[in-house]
Amino acid sequence: MIVDKRFHLGQMAMSSAPALAVLVGYDIAVTVAYCYFGWHLVSVPNIPLSLLGSAIALIVTLRNNAAYGRWWEARTLWGAVLNNSRSFARGLLTLADDPELVRSLIRHQIAYVLALRCHLLRLPSDEAVARYLPEETAAACRAATNVPAAIQMAIARRLATARREGLLDTVAAAGIDRTLAALIDAQGGLERIKNTPLPRQYSLLPLIFIRGYCLLLPLGVVANLELATPLGSGLIGFMFLMLDKVGRDLEDPFENRAHDVPMAAITRTIEIDLLQAIGADAVPAPMQAKNGILM
Repeated sequence: MIVDKRFHLGQMAMSSAPALAVLVGYDIAVTVAYCYFGWHLVSVPNIPLSLLGSAIALIVTLRNNAAYGRWWEARTLWGAVLNNSRSFARGLLTLADDPELVRSLIRHQIAYVLALRCHLLRLPSDEAVARYLPEETAAACRAATNVPAAIQMAIARRLATARREGLLDTVAAAGIDRTLAALIDAQGGLERIKNTPLPRQYSLLPLIFIRGYCLLLPLGVVANLELATPLGSGLIGFMFLMLDKVGRDLEDPFENRAHDVPMAAITRTIEIDLLQAIGADAVPAPMQAKNGILM
C-alpha cells in the first residue's frame, strides 16, 4: 500500500510508459500527416468526442468503484483478523488457568495469521509454521491444502482438550470459540476475494473503449489544434490511461504489489501484540514503509 502522501506524476507516467509512448507517437503521426503532408482525410471533426468521453468516463468510474470496493473489503476483513486475534489472546489470558496452554495457543494464532497471508499470496508458509508451532503440529498443518484452516483445527482441538481437563470452563470455551468462528468468517471472505476475480467484462471493456477513444481523439481535434494536437490529445489520453490503471491496481489486493492491502504490516502488528501479551523476549520490530510503500 502506498502511504507516501506526495504525488509522483513521473512515477505514474513511467508505470504506463509503453502505452503512453504509443499514444504520443500516434498523435504525432496524425499531426505530421495533416499539417505537413496535407492529408486532410485524417481529420474527422464531427466525431462526438465529448459524448464518447463522458460515456467512457462513466464506465471507468463504475469499474474503479467496484475495484476499490474489493480492496476496501479486503482491508476491512484484515482488520477483523487483527481485532479477533487480540480478542482471542485476551480471552485466553483472562479465562484459561494453564499458562503453558495459553502461550502455546497464542503462538498457534500467530502462526495462523502468518500462514493466512502466505495462503492468499500463494506462497509457502513453512517458515512461519515451523517458527511458532510444535514440530508434530507443524508437519501435520504443512501437509494440509489449506494451512491456516488446519492451524485453526489444531487450536480447536487443543481448546476441546483443555475444556475436558477442566483448564477452561464451558462458558469461556464457548466465548473463545465464537472468536475463532469470526476469524474463519474473515478468512472465508478473504479467500472469496482472492478466488473470485473481477468479471472479465469489467477489465476488458474499459480497456477497449479507452484505446479506441485514444485512436479517435487526434482525428477529431487535429483540425483545430494542428501542431498542438500531440499535447492536447496526449494529455487527455494520459488521463484516461491513468484512470484505467487505478482500477487495475486495486482490483486484485493480494498480488504482493505496491497497491496491495499491507498484509505484512498487519500480520507483523498481530505478531508483536500477541508476543508482548505473553511476555516474550524476542519481539520483532514493526514494519516500516520503504520508498513510500508499506507491504
